[in-house]
Amino acid sequence: MKKNLAIGHLMPITSIFRSSIILAILVGFVNVANAQILAWQFALPEPTKGTEASVNSTTTNEFLETSVLTRGKGILPKQGNGRGFSGNFGVDENFEDAQKSNSYFQFEVSPKKGYEVSLKSLKATLRRQEQSAHIYRWAYSLDGKNFIKIGSEDSKITFIGNNGIAQAPVDLSAIKELQKVNKTIVLRLYAWGGLANEGKAIAFGFGKSDGKGSNAIALEGAVTKK
Repeated sequence: MKKNLAIGHLMPITSIFRSSIILAILVGFVNVANAQILAWQFALPEPTKGTEASVNSTTTNEFLETSVLTRGKGILPKQGNGRGFSGNFGVDENFEDAQKSNSYFQFEVSPKKGYEVSLKSLKATLRRQEQSAHIYRWAYSLDGKNFIKIGSEDSKITFIGNNGIAQAPVDLSAIKELQKVNKTIVLRLYAWGGLANEGKAIAFGFGKSDGKGSNAIALEGAVTKK
């Protein structure tokens, strides 16, 4: 009778244990599927001045190469943006003008050998000044030359607070060309709409991170073995 009781008590425990393992696997799968694979924060260990030539990703998936945030040749890093990354844009009227003048920020997503990457969403905190560029559009390229616009319309920033403002996440999950990619993806943020070429209020860019190191750019997705 005692043996039967012991077995009877063990069976529910075994069932619970198995259920816990399955749940853990499912939770882990969801987390991987929606993981942050690249990100930039500009506060730690030392805050950026905002005029650096480039900034390496501060969060990098172990199966991706370190990514480098840079500016196009049309952007001049003259004005400071502590805990950020920005530059002075020229006076462009639209996306095509911004392309011609090389007015963009850029970073690459490069999976290591034997891996492929799928992109899900892109989040950014952007900061503008009174006369700066303030209309923008993300674009991607798989060859580094031909860039395709992301989304159906341009975005505009009206907020001019010193710390910048978080933008609505950009959905990348529906773009077939950005799923299960085993080569470098180039992402660019083109911006235009500035009112002047000179002055102290024409800087546009990323940030600011808070003092604890909040991300100003965060790319979510999944990196899987081929």
